[in-house]
Amino acid sequence: MDIVLGSLASVIGIGFSIELFLKSIKGKKPYIISWAFAVFMYTVATIALVSGLLSGWNYLNFGIFYFFGGITNVPAFGIGSAYLIFDKNKVNVASGLYVLFVIGAGYSILTSGIPDFSGVVGIPEGSQLYEISGPRMWAILGNSLGSISLVGIAMYSIYKFRRVNEDLVTTNVLIVVGAFSPALSGVLLALGDSASKTLSLLVGMFLIYLGYRVSQRPKV
Repeated sequence: MDIVLGSLASVIGIGFSIELFLKSIKGKKPYIISWAFAVFMYTVATIALVSGLLSGWNYLNFGIFYFFGGITNVPAFGIGSAYLIFDKNKVNVASGLYVLFVIGAGYSILTSGIPDFSGVVGIPEGSQLYEISGPRMWAILGNSLGSISLVGIAMYSIYKFRRVNEDLVTTNVLIVVGAFSPALSGVLLALGDSASKTLSLLVGMFLIYLGYRVSQRPKV
C-alpha cells in the first residue's frame, strides 16, 4: 500500500511540477516560481521514498528524501505564499537567505557520513540515522521557521483579506495544511500506521494543488 500511494503521489507531483514550471516561464510570477521549486522538491522526496520502499534504504535515496522532504520543502512553500501578499523586494531578501540555508543544509547532508541502515524497518526517521548537530539541526531550523512563516502568513491573510479576497485566504490555508500534512503523519507513524507517511504525502500534494487552482481562478 505504501508503494502504491507513494507512486500515485509521485505521478501527481510530476504533472503538477511541469504545469507550474510552464506557468512560471510564461508569467514569471515570483510566487509561481517558488511554488514550482517547492512542488518539485516535494515530488523528488516522494520518488526517493518510493525508491527506498522498493529497493531498500541507502545513503542516496534517504539523503534525497530527507533533504528535499524534511529540510528544504516547508520554507519554500512559505516563500511562495509570502510573495502573494507582501512586497516583492522584501521577500527577495528572504529568498536570498533561503538559498544560503539550502547550501548549508546540502553541505551538512554530504559531510554527515554514511548512516547505518541495517536495523531500519519501514520508513526511517532522521533521529535514527543523524546526529542532532548535523542534518537534523537543519531540519528543525527549516521546519520551525517555515512553519512559523506559513502559519503567520495564513493568519495574516485571514485577518487582512477575508472580506476582500477570499480566494487568497483559501489558497494560503490550503497550502499551509498541505505542506504540514507529511509532518502530521509522524504521529500516526509512531502509533504503528505504516501507510500514514505515503498517505499524508498524497493528501498534502492534493491540498497544495487545490490551493494553487484556487489562486488561479479568474477575479470577478
